[in-house]
Amino acid sequence: MATGKLTYQDVVTINLGVLITAAKDWDDMAGGFDDLGRLYGAKVESFASDGRWVGVSANAAASRFAVTRKQFTDAQTEARAMASLLRAAYERFSQLIGRVKDLVEQAKKDDMTVNSKGEAVYDFTKLAPFRHEPDYPTYVSQVKEAEADWTKKIKDAVQAVDDEDQIVESALREAAGVKSWYERALDPLGQGHNFNGAAAGDIGTYEQEAKREEAEQKAEAERKKKEKESSDSTLKTILRGIGKGAQIFSQQPGGLGTKLVGTVIEGAADATGYNNTQGITIGGSLGFGVGISGSISLVETHTPDGRNQLNLMYSGGSTTAGWDFGAAANVGVVKSNADDISQLKGAGWDKSGSLHAGLGIWGAHQNAIGTTNSKGDPVGTASYGIGAGLGNEASTGFSNADGWTLWESGKGK
Repeated sequence: MATGKLTYQDVVTINLGVLITAAKDWDDMAGGFDDLGRLYGAKVESFASDGRWVGVSANAAASRFAVTRKQFTDAQTEARAMASLLRAAYERFSQLIGRVKDLVEQAKKDDMTVNSKGEAVYDFTKLAPFRHEPDYPTYVSQVKEAEADWTKKIKDAVQAVDDEDQIVESALREAAGVKSWYERALDPLGQGHNFNGAAAGDIGTYEQEAKREEAEQKAEAERKKKEKESSDSTLKTILRGIGKGAQIFSQQPGGLGTKLVGTVIEGAADATGYNNTQGITIGGSLGFGVGISGSISLVETHTPDGRNQLNLMYSGGSTTAGWDFGAAANVGVVKSNADDISQLKGAGWDKSGSLHAGLGIWGAHQNAIGTTNSKGDPVGTASYGIGAGLGNEASTGFSNADGWTLWESGKGK
């Protein structure tokens, strides 16, 4: 019966008698295998064990004969299991289909007609004599509710037959040892197929196994869902940390002057689009006339189509002109008008300055060479913060940056 989702028409027109006929055929087949097995044991298998044939070849033949003899036994077991399953299926389907037909008869007694789709339909012309009565709308509403109620009951009963159909199909396939499409692809000639000597004739056995596998699959899906939620939560925490870090460096509490500087910086960033990308950065520099520097940054980028990108960036650079003496390790804020990670990669022209005497401050600006954002504006990146070291710098030079997106959310359509 299992050829796809069953319809109402399938259920009420199916001929279950073929299941009993098929069961008898399987029983006959089991008897045939039994007869063949006995004959094989008496006429062939005994030839290697009656003492007249001895030696290595006799032992090898006896082993092969025993395997074949077992196949006859397994074939008999499988055939009897199939017969038992088909008879059990007949009983189950008879009850479930009988339930559908009983509901149809009950609906007819309630003045309903059940169409070929299993829908209960009332002949509203029967309400015509009451058309002018005040309660006529109530009568119509009650009849429509009755139609919906009978239709649902019949639909649920048909669904129960379809559910059983899937269970029976699975049981028959398991008992027959039908392989998955993947296993069949690996064994196109069927060389690995044997009769199922462990076949069971009880549908409930296979039904319980299917429920167990379904429960395991649901548990695995739930585990993966929780892992994803945990990962998303961690990434959101990182994003909040980036924002908090930016606030710490740009809007530190303090006197009016400190707050004014933070306000001016944030206002300028909003006005120029430098809040498209913002995050935190750590780096270091070393200079003796000519200097080198490097940094790694964690930044969040807001794209024009509504995505949020969490990016890990790194860069290295060297000075080509200016003053650069000393060494320092720095931490701070990075802001850019880039609105996609790809715009942050590649070569850039740097301008930077720092003053360190134990503790100190630093700031830098980079123009991405040959790169514009979605608005057509040249991409620039500003960074600033505090550091520890000795020396000072006022220089220009070139750098190269690269990185990758760790996470992306809210992707626009």
